[in-house]
Amino acid sequence: MKLEFEGKTVLVTGASAGIGRAIALAAGRAGARLVLGDISEAGLVETAAQLKQLGAESVWAICDVRKQADLDALFTKGAHSFGHADVVFANAGILGKPVDVWEQSEADFMTHLDVNLAGTWRTFKAALPKMIERKSGTMVATASVAGLVGASGLAAYVASKHGMLGLVKSTALNVAKHGIRVNAICPHMVDTPMLDRLFGDDAAIRDALKAMNPMGRNASCEEVAEAAIFLGSSRSGYITGTHLAIDGGHIAQ
Repeated sequence: MKLEFEGKTVLVTGASAGIGRAIALAAGRAGARLVLGDISEAGLVETAAQLKQLGAESVWAICDVRKQADLDALFTKGAHSFGHADVVFANAGILGKPVDVWEQSEADFMTHLDVNLAGTWRTFKAALPKMIERKSGTMVATASVAGLVGASGLAAYVASKHGMLGLVKSTALNVAKHGIRVNAICPHMVDTPMLDRLFGDDAAIRDALKAMNPMGRNASCEEVAEAAIFLGSSRSGYITGTHLAIDGGHIAQ
């Protein structure tokens, strides 16, 4: 069986847990050499250990996407270890507790924009020069269904994810002539540590949200990862500047 990422270097931000870890493991199973970044050392160590069990090589570094120097260092470490990144999954992101827009602090609002939106831009900024030199490369950003519709109480998150989709479209147009593709995935509710932090043990809210979805359940991290891998692979070779909703039919309602 052909391994889609055999001989390729794949870089993943937000790789210590949840969707990022699932993307890294899926890429590892597809033959990739992984470069992992996140702010959680323990999570990165665990992701790297799981990749090793799969027989996949990886390196990792602490990386805060609010700092361009961290991202540049992560890309440099990956290049020294495996060669420049062929595929980049800009996955790092945050989701705060629901709050009325007029009650949200400026610091909290700006942090969402800095991590989710500007962090994706910084990741693109770190990746693109070498991709342009080589006339090839693929980038996939983890946006959200919240980039397509509103969500009461999550104004900062929604604004950051809407902005990400605009960034993806503009960047894709900017680099298409260089043989580089840029797309986004838009998951809805996914069973991740982030969702656990948002709702905790409140089973009533969890059940109500599941009931609102046409499929009556949340997505798994693995389902989201498979969609990301598709957009990162040659199977989607004529797709750029768009998004793929992984939402169980949520926005079709």
